[in-house]
Amino acid sequence: MERSMDQTNSQPPSAAILQLILNVWATQAAATFARLGLADLLADGPAPAQLVAERARTSGDATYRLLRGLVGVGIVEALPDRRFALTTLGHCLRKDVPGSMRSLLIAEMAPGHWLPWGNLEYSVRRGQPSTLEALGKSTWEYYAEHPEEADHFAQGMSNISAMVVDAVLAAYPFKGAQVVVDVGGSHGSLLAAVLHNAAGARGILFDQPNVVAGAGPVLERAGVADRVACEGGNFFDAVPAGGDVYLLKAILHDWSDDECVTILSACRQAMVSDGRVVVVEMMIDDKGPPSPAPLMDLNMLVMLTGRERTKEEYGQLFARAGLALKQVVPTRSPFFVIEARRE
Repeated sequence: MERSMDQTNSQPPSAAILQLILNVWATQAAATFARLGLADLLADGPAPAQLVAERARTSGDATYRLLRGLVGVGIVEALPDRRFALTTLGHCLRKDVPGSMRSLLIAEMAPGHWLPWGNLEYSVRRGQPSTLEALGKSTWEYYAEHPEEADHFAQGMSNISAMVVDAVLAAYPFKGAQVVVDVGGSHGSLLAAVLHNAAGARGILFDQPNVVAGAGPVLERAGVADRVACEGGNFFDAVPAGGDVYLLKAILHDWSDDECVTILSACRQAMVSDGRVVVVEMMIDDKGPPSPAPLMDLNMLVMLTGRERTKEEYGQLFARAGLALKQVVPTRSPFFVIEARRE
């Protein structure tokens, strides 16, 4: 039975659809605000729009209109005399502050994501990513040619890790870990947190060479640089050997089932006899509470060959790689911790 409007939303349906459109505009406006570094220009306190524009080398009138537009989004607060102040939300778009979401927002609204999402219809009709159609190449090839976007994307993955790290470690503290291999670990923010939790453990951060090259500052700030070896490579070829924990956060959802089996098989071959694979992913659970997983699944459809999966589907992947699903641990976030060991 169709639920009444009062049960779903107090707005008329037409107003709710209009709000969806406004949300798209608002998100791109916030990303422009982030790209221009306006949050950092307002970090020391309120300032007139004209002064912000002069410092950012942007149009004074257009900067005022951008800031005015972002008042309703909650990014800035309007003050007398065309002055604006950052809100708590706006502070999240500053560079290098705890909880920053600047890079993730920039990456998601940049051409590498924006253009493929604009071609979602192609993916729905064909059942395959729209990146080749929209960008002329795969996502990873595009990022190789656009290093600035790639860097924002890598930092954005660290942003997500920072969002969920406490929830993950509270649910799964990595007891007994000795050598943690973070496969596709970007700049190592999750690995650093795991090492703080597992005081006697060492880490290996493994990702593409150009990605791990940017990990130094993250590991230094976390105080674990002396406990982490950074290695560049391709996890479809091999992963570093000798680990007892192989950590895969938001990796498997990027890839098709066959590609996932290749990655998991590489981990199984590399790990010590009593090792484990620890997967951190969103999971499709139709019986669970509302989750962003179905929308993330659409992102995978548009951008890559992967998908979000159910518990049963993860079990099937592990079995194909010679592993057995041992436990699925929910966290206080949309992510689950999924552990597998040798069969």
